[in-house]
Amino acid sequence: MPLAFATVDWWIVGVYILVATLPGFLCRRFIRGQDDFLLAGRTLSIFLATATLTATEMGLVTVMYMAEFGYRNGLSAMMLGVIAGVATLVVGLTGFMVSGLRASGVTTVAEYYQKRYGGNVRILGGFIIATAGILNYGVFLRVEADFVRIITGMPDVKIASDMKVSFVWTDPVAPAQQADTNPADVAQPGPDGVSDALAGQPATPEDVWVIPSIKLAMTVLLILVLLYTLMGGMVSVALTDYVQFIVLSIGMGLTTWWVLTHSDVGGLSGIVAAVQEHRPGYGMNPFTTQEAATGVLGLGLAWVIWQSMHWTGTNTWQTQAFRTAATDSPRTAQTMWTLTAINYFGRAIIPILWGIAALAYFSHHLDSASLAKLDALQAMPSFLTHLPAGLVGFLLAGMLAALMSTHSGYLLAWSGVLTEDLVVPISRLLGCEVPQRSRIWITRFFILCLGGFLLGWGLWFKAPGAIWNYLAMTGTMYISGAAALVAMGLYWKRANRMGAYLGLVGGALPGLAYLFLRIASLIVEPEVRQAGYEAQGIIASMSQWLTEAYTGLLSFPLAILGMVVGSVISERLHDSANGPRVGTGSFMAGGGA
Repeated sequence: MPLAFATVDWWIVGVYILVATLPGFLCRRFIRGQDDFLLAGRTLSIFLATATLTATEMGLVTVMYMAEFGYRNGLSAMMLGVIAGVATLVVGLTGFMVSGLRASGVTTVAEYYQKRYGGNVRILGGFIIATAGILNYGVFLRVEADFVRIITGMPDVKIASDMKVSFVWTDPVAPAQQADTNPADVAQPGPDGVSDALAGQPATPEDVWVIPSIKLAMTVLLILVLLYTLMGGMVSVALTDYVQFIVLSIGMGLTTWWVLTHSDVGGLSGIVAAVQEHRPGYGMNPFTTQEAATGVLGLGLAWVIWQSMHWTGTNTWQTQAFRTAATDSPRTAQTMWTLTAINYFGRAIIPILWGIAALAYFSHHLDSASLAKLDALQAMPSFLTHLPAGLVGFLLAGMLAALMSTHSGYLLAWSGVLTEDLVVPISRLLGCEVPQRSRIWITRFFILCLGGFLLGWGLWFKAPGAIWNYLAMTGTMYISGAAALVAMGLYWKRANRMGAYLGLVGGALPGLAYLFLRIASLIVEPEVRQAGYEAQGIIASMSQWLTEAYTGLLSFPLAILGMVVGSVISERLHDSANGPRVGTGSFMAGGGA
């Protein structure tokens, strides 16, 4: 298999990386404190704030999991874009939570917990935020590596014991297309996308040393992101995001035009026909599900309700909350979210359309059995390898723009949470105050640690199941409790500390149970099954019942219920011990008990 990229494509990508990252290296002199490092001094205007928020949340991993979602669910997947756009528009027009967060002057969501409920709530909330966020972030590089590996056709490098260097190209579609080929003679990708044999030769792992070139490329790219994020913080991210927003918009626009005009896709009519044939029923109706041997197919009403709650509260996601905090006023924050609604709608609809178009394309080139075996996550990038020279390079430049924006924003977000919401408040409990300048260096240290985590676990670990399921569940563990604490803290005077504790725990418990059952079903079940016990089906049954949609539906009501019940009980206990209070007072304002 030859390289998919032409020389012009490599030049486009190389020049872009140089131009896009240069501002990040030049802005170090503007960093004078932690506010500058994390929030760009709270000076982002409407358009710059909107561009940097969109660029951060429109990552390459977003394109991949949205396209996978479209490939699996057909046109009904576009409900995700509708929900995201409408929910964000409502937040922007009403200022729900975002105006109050910006007016409070906090840096992180957990800092708001402290101002409203107390320092211990901040520590618990910061721990949940950091845990959920880092688990969510951990799979990004693995997914993005798949895209770059497929779209460029980059080969693995094999060095034999006699130091002879050879290259191995793998094609994710080839095994499905070449059913008559002897599997022992074909280079088959392993669990992390690495070929196990030289092309056309049996595998001899004891005689060769495999260097997966995509891992090397992603490692270099991550180092580049680490460097300019460490040096410039939010200032470099904001400046770079502006360039990346433009490049990404042009690249995705041109690619969408090519996708819709491709003869083997057949335009919108061809896409509809492919969905009707290969995703009957559930592919056209987002409220419909269908039982299958592989599980439940389709979305369903429970999923729609869960996503509606999820996207309404997603402005508390720390990478997005940082952009809210970095704006120059609450009014700017509200306007930013109103404009972002359009971008959030597009960031879902466009890659979902690419995924459905990939289904239409491969339905013309593969038989039904081969189409069913095609990896849903790899379908879209495999389809886009047919882009013409020049355009494929511009697309990858845009995707690298998305990757760098997302990683820089996420590195700042989770390192900032670890510093501001765990290290600083715990130090205060111990009687120490961390100086502003030291906080920058602590944050930079955590950025390096997160980079090591990504390389050691994220890049080499392949998350089981659909990527969106993993991301949505880790996100819900945090967003459900955060939305309850922020919303009720802003709009309900009786919210207090006890309610905050129960709200955080209630929101996180269903997600923790979900993850525990998934891990148990993978680790415990095989051992129990081999022992021949009848109980081997219990974990599997519970795991099948506690689906992503039902877990999400449980998380938000439990967080709200915990907040209300805890606040009311705490208030009554306080009244019975001290007598009724007049007015709101510090307790009613959220000081807690």
